[in-house]
Order: sequence, then structure tokens, then C-alpha cells
Amino acid sequence: MQRLFKQTNWAKNRTIEGIEFLLENTKNYVLVRDDTLLIGYGRALSDGIYRAMLDDIVVDHHYRKKGIGHQIVQELLKQVSDIEQVFLNTKPELKHFYNTHGFHKCKAFTMSLD
Repeated sequence: MQRLFKQTNWAKNRTIEGIEFLLENTKNYVLVRDDTLLIGYGRALSDGIYRAMLDDIVVDHHYRKKGIGHQIVQELLKQVSDIEQVFLNTKPELKHFYNTHGFHKCKAFTMSLD
């Protein structure tokens, strides 16, 4: 998984220890493999009833544009289908990708401690 995260600008500095902790504490996630090679990952963070957030969706750069990202999002949405509100943060250039799954720009204002 660290190999996948290193392909991003938002998760490239994650450590093995941090990733292990992430996995131990994540209930909803999807792994996609090509034989033994991990080529895709995504997770949903949730309180289990009211809110869920899709996060850390990543596909190996050699496997992009093959529908794997769509499969990850579809499976995550199944896993959180009973949640009142599902949201995500993404880059503007991925707006169309997430629109195809029913997501739309909301009026909320996102803030961060960065």
C-alpha cells in the first residue's frame, strides 16, 4: 500500500507504521489486486449511521483509465449505503469522475488545520 500512496502528492509520506494503524482502524475499505500486486485501494470513514466520507482512493498509475477507480467507489458506496450522508473531498479535475457516481458539489465550506 505504501507503494500506491507514494504515487500521490497527498499521501506520499505515509509510513508503514501509519498505514498499519490506518488499516487496523478502518472498517470500510476496498483492495484491488492484479494477482498478488495491490493496484487499488479506497476507504470510507464513518460513524456508522449519519456520516461517511470516502477517502484515500488511489489506483496504481499503470492501471488507471481501466475502470478500477469506478469499481472502488461503487463497492465503497455499497458498504455505506445505509449512511444518511456520504461525502468526499477531491481535486476539481476529478469532479466529473465523482459526478458519475452521484456526487455533486455541495454548498458547504471545507476548512482544514493545514
